[in-house]
Amino acid sequence: MKVCFVQKQMFPYFGVMAISGQLKKHGLETDIVIDVCEKDTISALKKAKPDLIAFSVLSSEHGWLRQLSAELKRQMPAIPIAVGGVHSILYPEEILTLSGVDYVCCGEGESSFAELVDCIAQKKSAAGIPGIFYKEGGNLMMQDVAPITQELDSFFEDRHLYYGKYPELGNLALKVFMSSRGCPFLCSFCANSYIMQIFKGRGKYIRRKSPQHFVEEIKRVVAEYPTTSLFFADDLFAMDVRWLETFNPLYKKEVNLPYICTARVDVITERHVRFLSESGCHAVSFGVETGNESLRREILKKNISNKRIFEGVGIIKKAGIKVQTSNMFCLPDETVDDAVSTIDLNIAIGTNYMFTTVFLPFPKTALAQYCMDKGLLKKDYSFDDMPNSFIQDSVLSLDNKEVLLNIHKVAHLCVRFPRTKPFLIYIAKKVKCKQLFLLFWLFGTFIRFREERQLSLWKTTCYLWEYRRGL
Repeated sequence: MKVCFVQKQMFPYFGVMAISGQLKKHGLETDIVIDVCEKDTISALKKAKPDLIAFSVLSSEHGWLRQLSAELKRQMPAIPIAVGGVHSILYPEEILTLSGVDYVCCGEGESSFAELVDCIAQKKSAAGIPGIFYKEGGNLMMQDVAPITQELDSFFEDRHLYYGKYPELGNLALKVFMSSRGCPFLCSFCANSYIMQIFKGRGKYIRRKSPQHFVEEIKRVVAEYPTTSLFFADDLFAMDVRWLETFNPLYKKEVNLPYICTARVDVITERHVRFLSESGCHAVSFGVETGNESLRREILKKNISNKRIFEGVGIIKKAGIKVQTSNMFCLPDETVDDAVSTIDLNIAIGTNYMFTTVFLPFPKTALAQYCMDKGLLKKDYSFDDMPNSFIQDSVLSLDNKEVLLNIHKVAHLCVRFPRTKPFLIYIAKKVKCKQLFLLFWLFGTFIRFREERQLSLWKTTCYLWEYRRGL
């Protein structure tokens, strides 16, 4: 039995790696096809000769899923198609109604998906498998959500699935890992607040690998693939100070590579930062989101003051660690002055690497409803209206929308080179040329990638050349 995973974007998905690792433990064969890396995705899938095609999809890719799954069903009608990922947890019914989709995995699929593969191999119904929604006689059969995977030390993620098929991923000098699943906070712009409710009462939501297992996982990758630095991309890596206390000496002894990690600026303490610094952390990433405190607190439900951001950054910088921030533009109710204040706040706190996106509301969420009530979104807003990326455009009907988008494109350059800010903001307000501001964004992204990931000019160029396909 062979399962071929399909995704659009060019980076390893943790859910896919985890499930592939579990399937291989059961003696099954897995493969991967990345849409942006293939000249013809359908031909690549035909060449793979799978017994099951398994999509992993982001919500912004719903249109891509609909079109590709329908065409696959037309050209490969005997091959069942399943869909998983965060999108399938949030919108299982919307996915299952698609003509090309046979199964939806709603929940963490380490156990349920292996059961589904076994049922398909034996030509049995998926009835009774928690988290597997399916079609039967033209009806949508909705079952209970899949159980939460409690023991993250029970498997290793299958990175060879990606690195063996697409060596350019394995050759990237920076490798990404996750030590935990789940986040305790309920920011309105994040899927976590909705997933937490779906999983309520189904087991411990915030789970973590043991420091020993996590370090062993890193060692296995570093021993086989070229690696000069790491990114720990947990929702909140610097969360449990006791876990860090155990991780610190073990990582320093066994791995000892520089890394970037995630944190929340109102939670981090001097003790957290001391352990991070001692183990080789060179940058901490956290969300600023916007320079406007009211927008951050009232609209985004992220209850962090600007004062607390300054205090947290002070703790981080005192230890000699750099700062990466996440920021959004084109927020509901955002003005041009608000957008500029986001840049000003980042300059004031000494942000080293400013990551920016364009705000994108997801259908049937409280934020999408807020935008519709304010007349910023059309009443029948759906997945068909969502752009393919969080970079290029906004779906909201905003005053000065073009100026806000221009400010987004020049934001990192303003922060990295503060003396350029007056000029860049001036032309952002006065000049109408999307191509020009896309070039500004590409230049700023090139600088940020090279510096935060500690890459050479050549490796940065190669990475961004591939990354462009997903824009």
